[in-house]
Amino acid sequence: MKSSDKVKRISVFAPVGTLDHQTSLLNAITSFAEAGYRVDVYAVRNRRFATPVFHSANVRMRYMPWTFDAEREPRMMVTVMFVAWILAILWRRHPIIYAGGIRGLFAAYFYSLFRRTHIINYQMELYLGDKLQSRIAKWFKTLERRGAQRSEFSIEHSDERREVLAQDLGIPRERILTIPNAPIGPGNPIQSKFMHNRMGLDESTRILLCPGTLGEEYRTSVVVRESRTLPPGWHCVVHSPGWRDENDPYIQGLRELGKGAPVSFSLNPVPYSQIDDVLGSARIGIALYTQGSGPNWSTIGLASGKLSHFMKVGIPVIVAPLPGLTEFVHKHGIGEVLEQPEQMRELVDKIEGDWDAYRARALRCFEEHLSYNRNFKQVLERTDRWLDPSHGEAG
Repeated sequence: MKSSDKVKRISVFAPVGTLDHQTSLLNAITSFAEAGYRVDVYAVRNRRFATPVFHSANVRMRYMPWTFDAEREPRMMVTVMFVAWILAILWRRHPIIYAGGIRGLFAAYFYSLFRRTHIINYQMELYLGDKLQSRIAKWFKTLERRGAQRSEFSIEHSDERREVLAQDLGIPRERILTIPNAPIGPGNPIQSKFMHNRMGLDESTRILLCPGTLGEEYRTSVVVRESRTLPPGWHCVVHSPGWRDENDPYIQGLRELGKGAPVSFSLNPVPYSQIDDVLGSARIGIALYTQGSGPNWSTIGLASGKLSHFMKVGIPVIVAPLPGLTEFVHKHGIGEVLEQPEQMRELVDKIEGDWDAYRARALRCFEEHLSYNRNFKQVLERTDRWLDPSHGEAG
């Protein structure tokens, strides 16, 4: 076979049980497959989350031979086990590794000590501040820096996060690409009744939808508490991407907080393939984040997958008053900023009063600023060049 006829190959290290709801990882896998790559995805099973489904024959899933059943896999254990698994199958060749998150980066880094490869570091979170107090955390940070510096380039979701990442990991800004955490494909303006049917609501009900992980980092209790101020005909739905135990003290606390209020809880996962229908059920979407937990949250901006997906289906949003996020929402007129919890009813009324205009701006914003397909081309240009026979291939 001629060298030019070789199949393009890439390995995606995605050691997270929540892969089916990791928008940018799913998009990268799909984009590589559509570009003609054979994509081998190395992942982790967690019974509480849906298993990702890819329709391309170019994608092959390979799961670590241990299954978890937890709201969140134990980070240290999964990291060590995943690295050990990758090294145990060292005979598998990975010309290019797309490392999803710090666990994937560690595995890629240790693999690169034994075999040649090109590493792409997809930075899922920023590990800063209080997270680095312990000795083991400082050692992990050292490994993260080595892995990032060994990578050909890193990927972040916004210019603000790129600046923080460059300083933290000691890598040049020009080696960090900015790609919004956005869904793949064109805008898809829909008005779904998926959540109405799921929660037994009348189809005329206007839904304030709060999707994503439930917790105080996402100010879930604020949303539940303020749901009682909603106008007549409105209902708040809190939707978790993974299964949550009804006996979980936090869930019980939310239910107690929401007693007598127009709020329902969707605590079982829905496959990512139906996410447009889930988010398209909303009249207004919620994307709140805490302000006091360091740059990983304060710079969330275009790293908010909820924000971009609401834009894709044309749903206006209410967001947290965070740098980058506030400016983006105000600049494009796609929603409102919740400065104080008691403003929730006021902002709902304001958006509803001009909903069609907010919706049109949301769709336009997605097409002009949040297109994953257009932004990901810069990654494909680099990987194609690495595999060009005239440049040589990693071995």
